[in-house]
Amino acid sequence: MGKLFNLVLIVLTLCIEIAPFCSCQNSSFISCIEGERQTLLTLKQSFEDPFHRLSSWKGKNCCTWKGVSCDEINGHVVKLNLRATSRFSGETVLGKFSEESSLVAREVNSCLLELRYLEHLDLSGNDFQYSAIPHFFSLMRQLRYLNISNARFNGSVPNNLGNLTGLRVLDVSHDQGPWALRVDDVQWISNLSSLRHLGMAGVYLGEAPDFSPVLNMLPSLLSLHLSLCGLNNSHLSRHPINSTFHRIRHLDLGNNHFTCPVPIMLQNMTSLRVLDLSLNLFSCSIQSSFDNLKSLVHLNLAGNDFSSIENGLISILGNMCYLKSLDLSFNQFQGEKIGKYRNLSGCAGHDLETLDLGSGRTGGQIPDWLGIGGHIPDWLGMLKNLKYLDLSGNQLNGSIPESLGQLSNLETIDLSHNSLEGAISEVHLAALSKLKVLSISSNSLTITIKSNWVPPFQLEYIEMESCKFGTEFPQWLQTQLKAITLVLSNTSISGTLPNWIMDMNLYELDLSHNQINGTLPNFPSNLKRVDLSSNWISGSLPEIIGDMLPQLRYLILSDNLMNGPIPNSLCRIKTLVVLELSKNSLSGNIPNCWRDHHVIEVLDLSSNKLSGVIPSSIGHLDSLRWLDLSNNNLNGELPLDLKSCTSLRLLDVGENALSGNVPKWIGESFRFLTILRLRGNKLKGSIPSQLCQLSADLHILDLAENNIKGRIPHCFGNFTGMVLHGEGDIIPLEPYKYLMYWEDEHLTEVMKGRFLEYTSTLSLLVYLDLSRNKLKGQIPQELTFLTGLIGLNLSHNQLSGTIPKKIGELGMLESLDLSVNELSGVIPSSMSTLTKLSHLNVSYNNFSGQIPNGNQLQTLDDPSIYAGNPLLCGPPLLKKCLDDEPHQGNNDNGRDNPAEKMWFFIVIMSGFATGFWGVVGVLIFKKSWRHAYFLLVDRSKDWVLVHVTLKIASVRNMIKGNRTDE
Repeated sequence: MGKLFNLVLIVLTLCIEIAPFCSCQNSSFISCIEGERQTLLTLKQSFEDPFHRLSSWKGKNCCTWKGVSCDEINGHVVKLNLRATSRFSGETVLGKFSEESSLVAREVNSCLLELRYLEHLDLSGNDFQYSAIPHFFSLMRQLRYLNISNARFNGSVPNNLGNLTGLRVLDVSHDQGPWALRVDDVQWISNLSSLRHLGMAGVYLGEAPDFSPVLNMLPSLLSLHLSLCGLNNSHLSRHPINSTFHRIRHLDLGNNHFTCPVPIMLQNMTSLRVLDLSLNLFSCSIQSSFDNLKSLVHLNLAGNDFSSIENGLISILGNMCYLKSLDLSFNQFQGEKIGKYRNLSGCAGHDLETLDLGSGRTGGQIPDWLGIGGHIPDWLGMLKNLKYLDLSGNQLNGSIPESLGQLSNLETIDLSHNSLEGAISEVHLAALSKLKVLSISSNSLTITIKSNWVPPFQLEYIEMESCKFGTEFPQWLQTQLKAITLVLSNTSISGTLPNWIMDMNLYELDLSHNQINGTLPNFPSNLKRVDLSSNWISGSLPEIIGDMLPQLRYLILSDNLMNGPIPNSLCRIKTLVVLELSKNSLSGNIPNCWRDHHVIEVLDLSSNKLSGVIPSSIGHLDSLRWLDLSNNNLNGELPLDLKSCTSLRLLDVGENALSGNVPKWIGESFRFLTILRLRGNKLKGSIPSQLCQLSADLHILDLAENNIKGRIPHCFGNFTGMVLHGEGDIIPLEPYKYLMYWEDEHLTEVMKGRFLEYTSTLSLLVYLDLSRNKLKGQIPQELTFLTGLIGLNLSHNQLSGTIPKKIGELGMLESLDLSVNELSGVIPSSMSTLTKLSHLNVSYNNFSGQIPNGNQLQTLDDPSIYAGNPLLCGPPLLKKCLDDEPHQGNNDNGRDNPAEKMWFFIVIMSGFATGFWGVVGVLIFKKSWRHAYFLLVDRSKDWVLVHVTLKIASVRNMIKGNRTDE
């Protein structure tokens, strides 16, 4: 028996030692504990699982269930991974999770406490409906890993999590709401002395005290994520940091409120591999604070206001020999302040894979930090491992060096939005076999690649806007079978669309602003964005276009030569967000088929030949923000259903034949309206006072060229969207921000006496036009409250009274037209203070007196401005004023000299004194004269009383005689 026992002991010992290498490690050979299986079933029942993520949770052996891992010896559940499926293949600290894969529960079920051997718990990315983080987690003392990030928890992170002293990983990061989680006291974190990873990104720590002493108590910490936590410099004080803290390799402090100087604690973190300080408030030079961080692999300083780089960019690359990614985009780097070029260190050319300097706001040139004044330096070609290069938006000039063509590992190159010129040939691209993204838009580059060239790469994104190709489509592009984005706008391409473009697997096709002719082709069905605007495309829209493009989101075909009706099939594209068909010759009625469409935000059918009434089904487009039906032949009234489009920012139905009154419900329903344009119709009645409810956001109100009567409402002065907010402040333009994804916004207005089309400057226009109606009464003084007005047109009405005296307070006014009315009185002198005024017309009124001059009015010397006012005088009219005196306060040159004023008053006062004492003095000193003077006064008084009495008696007798005759 003893030998048998020893043999069994030896076998067991061997099994334990070789267990990790044996097939018994497979969970299929492990049988779970029945009690724990029942616990897991209870947990399953607590979840809503619409996508059946827990469908494998059945059968006897729970160790084979998805997300469950058991101990290989005793069968206890030790790991539970219910992490939601990530939208991205790569892992991120604040990973975005698909709601479709999330488990949903009102709270975390406390049955987890029955899993007494559980060491690893991952509930990240699920939906606990903003319940509190459970306090019972603190009782699960065996936990080594706890990840509840992005799981829609709310409230304070429990302090008793500090009881989990064995934790190696704690992640409570949150990116699903504005600081839904918070930590007021960070002291409990110091109990987690075994912690290696701490993730608290998106958790509010702004009210917490200094974080440094807590970090000193975490000697094993390797990774710390504190982005978007409301932190500032006070949270990382100058307290001494012990040597154990220097082991941190990954530090994320991005999207906080840190300012210069860079926290001193960073200078001694010599083990750092990843440092993220992006989206903070650093506004100084990038100083030597980073000199000791020679082990950095990834450095992100994007989205700050750094002004320069001490000793230049080359110093960073030469000092950090292991650097693989450097992001300095969206900063404020300025020219020569950035440092001088010196030879590139040998180590820097080996590891750098990503260099992002894009979208900089550099003024003028970039002479020093890239080495060559304003040009792309040749030495970038030495970065042989470079995979990502972004130099966009830096005002670079010169040509693209051929050395960039030697970066054989390059996958993305973005040189867009610069001032680069010269030619791009095969030499620039021949060695870039791994290239996937080519963006060289918005430069002055000429493409000289031969049409029969076969590239060594397969591009996915091709963006070459404003490059010069000649007149033909570049044939080499047909080899790019993996391309999903093709942007060749404004490239002078002409002719018909080649068939091979339609065979590409494109999601986005932009060939706008060319000379493409012919008819529309059969588009591939996977297209999501099509922009063929500003071409010469003719023919009609295919009747089945909506069936061809079931996934389409943007269809932009404006400014072409298309005709025929609008197909009903467009209503069947349920994904459509932008439909832009303006400036064509489309005819017929607008389809009345929009009832079940809920995502369209922009509908622009302006400048066509459409007729009939506005369909009522447009009122069911509850996401609609931009509705432009102007310059057509539409008739009838505005449909009442339209008032349901409460998100409207622009409503333009001008230049049609619409009838009826101006609807009251416009002011009651469209509280966010920025532009209301009803000009050039047959509207009648008066202006409803309800329009004044459009006060906050309204920038443009155009009711011109109708048959509107009555008076201008005084409450128009309440249009706060037309008011400057503070001296010199620009009017807030938030209402336009929603259109940032859509670059084709345009509007035509009558400004400065002619039609002007506004595109990129539309958001700056503040305009009120009530001209060519039948309005009466006075101009309300309240209009002078609209200090942001750039244009005001009240011409061709029947307005009377005077111009408001405070007209000069409209300091932003560039165009003022009050012509053809019945206005009278003098032109206010305050008009001379309108220093931005470049167009003025007050002709054909009844103004009188001298024309004000001085300042800007002196430059408006066309006499026709004042024609039809026969009582006006003074320049620029030939008629001189009688007194030939400058109008009071009008002319700076006519201002009184101070010395002349003094002598004027001296003469007046001396004359008054002489006359006064010449009479009064005689009466005082000459007694006989004094008696004669007062006797004369008494007699005169008596004479007046007698004659007044006789006159009164005569009037009474006359009245009495009239009564007798009656």
